Amino acid sequence: MIARWLTINILTVFIILFWSLYQGYDSNYILIGKIAAQAAFVLFLFNINMYFVFLLIRKSKIRNIKVKLAKVSKRMMKYHIPIAITASLLILFHAAMMIYSRWEHLWEVKIISGAVTTCILIVLLFSGLLRRWKASGKRRRFHYIMAFVFFGFVIFHIFL
Repeated sequence: MIARWLTINILTVFIILFWSLYQGYDSNYILIGKIAAQAAFVLFLFNINMYFVFLLIRKSKIRNIKVKLAKVSKRMMKYHIPIAITASLLILFHAAMMIYSRWEHLWEVKIISGAVTTCILIVLLFSGLLRRWKASGKRRRFHYIMAFVFFGFVIFHIFL
């Protein structure tokens, strides 16, 4: 199960890297923006995998696996917020680079999908902030639902 999960993550990153190489770039600004976005994607993928670690803890019937995953998740959660902030800053840098390099083409579908995805990111970050202030089942569910909605829009934005 864990091997499949890691394989899917690695394949996703490689597919996105190859897709980016296939698409090419018009200027160095676009290249730098793409590299920042790819780094942010890897960081967000790391954070979204927290859900799967907790899912494995809940679903596993073997106590040793639960204990090991609980220890891993405890270490991972220390870095969840710093990783999210770093990835968000990389996304903002990516957006600034793309707007700067594509200023005359701001109404293209790719740019609009990026703007919508950024709005969803803001909602995701706000839901995480609400969850941090006062944790509840509703806030937890809303936060991870928004994480998966954001992930879906990111994939749509990448392959558009």
